[in-house]
Amino acid sequence: MAGTGRVSGAEIGAAEPVPGTTILRFPQPGGPGARPRGTHPVVIFHGPRSRRQIALTFDSNMTDAMLRRLADGKVKSYANASVVDELQRSHTPATFFLAGKWVEAYPQLTRRIAADPDFEVASHSWAHEGFRGKCYGLGTIGRAGMAADVERSFQVLGRYTDHATRYFRFPGGCYDAAALDAIAPVGCTVVEYDDVSGDAFGSNPARITADTVRNARPGSIVVLHITEANAPETAVALPAIVKRLRAEGYRLVTLGDLLA
Repeated sequence: MAGTGRVSGAEIGAAEPVPGTTILRFPQPGGPGARPRGTHPVVIFHGPRSRRQIALTFDSNMTDAMLRRLADGKVKSYANASVVDELQRSHTPATFFLAGKWVEAYPQLTRRIAADPDFEVASHSWAHEGFRGKCYGLGTIGRAGMAADVERSFQVLGRYTDHATRYFRFPGGCYDAAALDAIAPVGCTVVEYDDVSGDAFGSNPARITADTVRNARPGSIVVLHITEANAPETAVALPAIVKRLRAEGYRLVTLGDLLA
């Protein structure tokens, strides 16, 4: 899929722990804020199962191939402002994992997201390349450049907000022990997910809604997208997702609140 614009990978299936992962378990030993010991960053797949809270998270992807498609006019937009419209209309907190090259392509929408107190911003890398091989057609970043890529993405976010999180999501959800070791100096917390919405390249809003709600559990982290060309039905499905999750007694919160 390299060069096709199909770069997310998150639509394929839920991410799984790999050897070398230090997973944050709930309840946390030692009380709130305690982390397991280890040299690798903590990796989070979900929040506490004891509270009926769910975090909606939105990835923005941007590769050089996608930028070329924009420049050539083959794709109209990789930014879905209607997702932000709907979240603000329904007063729904959310966390956005923004790729650095996407941020630079869409500074106005980034400012809008960063300015909303109901939203958090986090890193989805700078160049949206794979941090391990065979990651859904993504190019592969060398291990020596991984920490710099992640740190650069946080620096870009820092131009738009003074309260960016230190959450990081690997492109495609792909990582291995070597990648965790490489980004350890950055000092970030890796956030994966346990509820795959299926919005990336999905064409049926009802199915996206049904899959999201069916997979939801207390503490779930849902992965969705705001890359319009690659996830065209997200904003259409979102009102029903929010309505049905709330009807089932879930409180929708940011990652920061979910993990507090």
